[in-house]
Amino acid sequence: MTSPPHTILKSRFLWQLYGAFGLMMLICIVMFGFVSSSQMEEDARLHIREGLNSQATMLQFIMKPYLVRNEVFDIHGVGHLGDDPDTRITLINPQGLVLADNREDPSHMNNHARRPEILAAMKAGMGASERYSETVGFNMLYLARRVEENDALLGYVRVALPLASVERQLQSLREKLILSACVITLVFLAIGFVISRAVTSPIIDMTRVASRIARGEFNLRVPSLRQDEIGLLAKALNDLAEGAERRIEQVTHSHDQISAVLSGLAEGVIAVDTDQRIIHINAAARDMLRLENRDMSGLPLWEVVRISEICQVVDHCMTELKGTSTTIRQGKTSLDFSVVLMKGNEKRGQNGAIIVLEDVTDMLHLQQIRTDFVANASHELKTPIAAIRGFVETIIDDPAMDSETRQRFLDRIRSQSARLDNIVQDLLALSRFDNDSRPRSLSSVDLVSLVSQVCSTRQSDAQDAGVTLTTDLPEQRLEIDGEYGALDQMISNLVENAIKYSDPATGRVEVRMFQQDDLVLIQVEDNGIGIPAEEQQRIFERFYRVDRARSRDLGGTGLGLSIVKHVALAHKGAVEVQSSPQEGTVFTVRLPLHRPA
Repeated sequence: MTSPPHTILKSRFLWQLYGAFGLMMLICIVMFGFVSSSQMEEDARLHIREGLNSQATMLQFIMKPYLVRNEVFDIHGVGHLGDDPDTRITLINPQGLVLADNREDPSHMNNHARRPEILAAMKAGMGASERYSETVGFNMLYLARRVEENDALLGYVRVALPLASVERQLQSLREKLILSACVITLVFLAIGFVISRAVTSPIIDMTRVASRIARGEFNLRVPSLRQDEIGLLAKALNDLAEGAERRIEQVTHSHDQISAVLSGLAEGVIAVDTDQRIIHINAAARDMLRLENRDMSGLPLWEVVRISEICQVVDHCMTELKGTSTTIRQGKTSLDFSVVLMKGNEKRGQNGAIIVLEDVTDMLHLQQIRTDFVANASHELKTPIAAIRGFVETIIDDPAMDSETRQRFLDRIRSQSARLDNIVQDLLALSRFDNDSRPRSLSSVDLVSLVSQVCSTRQSDAQDAGVTLTTDLPEQRLEIDGEYGALDQMISNLVENAIKYSDPATGRVEVRMFQQDDLVLIQVEDNGIGIPAEEQQRIFERFYRVDRARSRDLGGTGLGLSIVKHVALAHKGAVEVQSSPQEGTVFTVRLPLHRPA
């Protein structure tokens, strides 16, 4: 990604680099200007001297006749003397007498024999000097040449130029030099800005990309078209981003897998850090602790979990650096609660804790049911066995017992044996449903016919008990897929129970059947003693009795309603109860209708 221009212009690094470049360039230009100015001034002075020398050489030939005459004359009458109006021309005889001058009257001028330029020309043929002129009153640059003819000295021709004029020429050169330096400076500043921008732009891009990568945008890359060190740095940054992106993807994938595993666990899991702030909490833990479905990451454990015992145990474990397991109760709910410490590295030490919760309410309930079942089964089996044993021992111990008494005891033994057989048969039936919840042999069963037959069979029992048994059945067939024998036992148990627990004088039992959508509903209603609300969830447990004394007197095994429930479930149905004490009870069985193929 490329930085926009306004971002580059705001870069401190750009202006630092550009400033350093500009300062170095300015120093170089100043030094170059100083050296160039000195050299140009020297060259200019040399050029001016050469010009004066050329002019003096020309005047040697022009003024030679006047020097031969060796008399004062008006030089203005002479022809071409030069282009520069500031040039001063003086003719001097060998004795230093001024014969002519284009600026002053020769008669008013001093002898020039001792002038530096004349002395130099006397010796070398040409001489020059810079000095103050008493005649004209300002500094002048003088150049004199010796004039000879046949090795005889005729005099001297001197050409002079005011230093102010020389300075004007030098100033003109300086101005041109400064202008050139300014133009060069602007050009080099522009070039320096382009170079600085070319250098800083990829660095700014890399800085912006690195900052955004640090914030988690690992998909960003720096264009690395250059082959220099900056290009290598950009490539290294891109490689770093790609590596970080791959690692983040791996970590994210692992995190998602762990989250999926934790979400699918039946156990509740809460992970906390060293400050007991929540790192993760799965759905099972939310359900067990009845928490809101919102993000709780970073919240203190005590703020989320309002069960003080959990917070106290976690705090103790993290203080003592030792895990633990215990069971806590919250109302009717029982939770197995374990704390496992998470190990950190050698530098960080302990790194938090994992809290595992398991709802063992149902398991404890099943354990209690199993315990009650064993106790109740033992008691139910023990009672008829003890009765049979007592009657047998009585008969054995009394050989002279009369036949009527012996027959009465034998009838009781037979009755208790039948009861024992009923218990065993019911237990075997329940065992079969436990091992295989599906019916053994399915067939199409007409429930209307089956219920009618059961009620007809139980009509005599109802009459003997003084109970009115009526039916309300549909005329059409209502068929389901089921096991005939199991369904017969289920309906018989319901009708038998209703007759047993109805009042003999005013007892009334009604069996109804009707269709509701795709279901068949069988209802058995009585006006008997009813069932308390707190007992209604347990009446389907094995050997559970609301009134043990009355149930035993009525000859029940305590397994009838448990068989009803298992048969209904085996046929993909359900059974429910509605009852009020002293008002009666309604059992409703829901079974799915037969669906023709």
